[in-house]
Amino acid sequence: MALGYKSFNEATKKIGGILDVKPNTVKNMRDEFDPYHQNSRIGWKRELRGSRLKILKAFQETDDETLLEVVKEILYSKEFKKSEEYGDIRTLFGDKKQKSYPESPIFILRGPTGKSAESLFMKHFQNTAQPVKGKLIDGRDLGGGYDFEIQNKSGSYFIEVKGLSSSAGGILFTNKEWQTALKYGEKYYLIIVKNISTTPELIIIQNPALKLKAQKSVYTTLQVSWAVSDKTLSHSGELPIPVSAKT
Repeated sequence: MALGYKSFNEATKKIGGILDVKPNTVKNMRDEFDPYHQNSRIGWKRELRGSRLKILKAFQETDDETLLEVVKEILYSKEFKKSEEYGDIRTLFGDKKQKSYPESPIFILRGPTGKSAESLFMKHFQNTAQPVKGKLIDGRDLGGGYDFEIQNKSGSYFIEVKGLSSSAGGILFTNKEWQTALKYGEKYYLIIVKNISTTPELIIIQNPALKLKAQKSVYTTLQVSWAVSDKTLSHSGELPIPVSAKT
């Protein structure tokens, strides 16, 4: 199972202990939501209470990886339970209608800085074939956890581009991007384009999930992101490269 338990019975006992409820309560919760799941078992169905409906509507468009991260934080992180985010989540899903829940999926839109960085990277790749030679494929609208794919005889390499308007600043990975970086390891490259508004410089970091220390944050928008600070980036050991963007 995704949470590391060997059986459903073990999961209900352990999770019940963490939440200070009976194992049957955990089982009944599972059964309540089961008819609404894509791979549901055939069983009974009853009308969901208000708080359950909020949960269903808020999480219905959330991918499994993000949902798993939220559950882990709630179950296992003592620090998270002390945070404002945890309090907001409890308020959000309480029976009282104190806050609204998302009615539709929330998308992170690429801002002007990100678009400029992507454009500069594409021109730089055409002129230098960095970080690896091959055919550049645009994957920005595919939702695969990366912006571009490079295909060559050795296989596929995945590129995530981040832009900074100045020479300093941290960056954010969505949970999908971070998990994809973990999955592909040495075949995943982070491209940071700095000084976009003045003299662009490009930094290439191979396998960023291994080389960079990121701080996970779980937001009440039900998205998970991983933040890499400016200090961490400056100590990555990678030197800036002048951007080659000749037309």
